[in-house]
Amino acid sequence: MEINKVSNTSNINNIRNNNSILDKNAFLKILTVQLSNQDPLNAKDNTEYVAQMAQFSALEQMQNLNSTMEKLYTSQKFNQALNIIGKEIEFIENNTVSRALVESTKIVGTDVFLISNGYKISLDSVISVNIPLANELTKEENSK
Repeated sequence: MEINKVSNTSNINNIRNNNSILDKNAFLKILTVQLSNQDPLNAKDNTEYVAQMAQFSALEQMQNLNSTMEKLYTSQKFNQALNIIGKEIEFIENNTVSRALVESTKIVGTDVFLISNGYKISLDSVISVNIPLANELTKEENSK
C-alpha cells in the first residue's frame, strides 16, 4: 500500500506572496508546513532542517553585524567632522576646488556634512584640512 504525500502549497505561496524577502518567521512557517505535511513512513532527516536553521541564523547575525558596522562607520565620520570644526577645508564641488571655514556638522541618514555659511559640504568631498592662520581669524572677527 502506497501513501501519497499531502501537499499544502497554498500556505507556502501565501508566505511567498506576503513577503518578497524571507525573514525568520517566514522560514519557521515554511519549516512547520514541511514537517506537518511530510510522509510519516518516509520522514526526512532532521539534520537537514537543523542545518538550514543554522545557516539562516548565521545569515541573520551577519545582517545584524553589517547594520552595526554601518552605524559605527557613520559615527567615525561624524567624529572626524567634529574635529574639523573651526578649520579651513578644501573640497571638490563641480570639478572645482573650493575653500570654506567649517562652522558645524550635521548627519543626514548615513551621510555626514560640514556646514559653512549655511552651505552643506559632504565630508567625502573634502581633500584637505588646514588650521586657519591667526591673522585670517582676526580679519574675520573684525569684519563681524
